[in-house]
Amino acid sequence: MIKPYLRFNGNCEEAFKFYAEVFGGEVEHISYYDNQPGLENYTIGKVMHASVRLTDNGGLDGSDSNEDEYDVNYSPEVIVHFKSRNDVENVYNKLSIDARSAEPFTPHPPPDDNGGGAYIIDKFGITWMLCA
Repeated sequence: MIKPYLRFNGNCEEAFKFYAEVFGGEVEHISYYDNQPGLENYTIGKVMHASVRLTDNGGLDGSDSNEDEYDVNYSPEVIVHFKSRNDVENVYNKLSIDARSAEPFTPHPPPDDNGGGAYIIDKFGITWMLCA
């Protein structure tokens, strides 16, 4: 299984709980930098590693970056393929709440088989390509 690994600026736990709600999945694991030998320079309470299951065969892993390591230009993209346009629009409506940018479902041009997609940069700065 291949899973994207996302970095956050102190809001990894909030983001993963949000994604679990949006996709109907669950947060499987969260560990923190608290009291970890050798990691004294990391902020207590930040997520060291998290995993969220979003579908039967996929999800995301991630963590918080230390303040001096977080790159504001970091721009990961996650593509999710759905069975129908209705599924895309359902997730799009949830992810687009407080989104930084959102482009609604647009059909792909011919010779595509009636598919299409939507594009969102969510409130956490993660770019989602939602396809049907």
